[in-house]
Amino acid sequence: MKAIKSILVVEDNPIALKTLSTLLHALGAQTVIEAESAEKALEILKERSFSFILTDYRLGGMNGVQFLEELRKSGNQTPVIVLSGAPDKTGVMRAATYNRVDFFGKPFHMDELTGAIDRLAVA
Repeated sequence: MKAIKSILVVEDNPIALKTLSTLLHALGAQTVIEAESAEKALEILKERSFSFILTDYRLGGMNGVQFLEELRKSGNQTPVIVLSGAPDKTGVMRAATYNRVDFFGKPFHMDELTGAIDRLAVA
């Protein structure tokens, strides 16, 4: 995985949130900030920027694609990876309309995550 300075992880499951944060640190991310909801992530993004955003699709409140749409409406072009244990066709198609976005299912292999980060880093 290319060197990544900072990643925002958006996940409403506390165990999955900690696991993703630990994984990203182990892969070399310098800073990993956690948000337990899309709404909290949008608040964090008002204060700072990130190299990448990793979000779950199914979140309480706003889902991952709605979060992506709000992010892009605000002009934020940070690369986003949307993860889902049960992706739906409509969500995948909506996410695919945006630049610098990758969408894949859980469980995933480490090489899928690192490959997505590397692809988006050069896009």
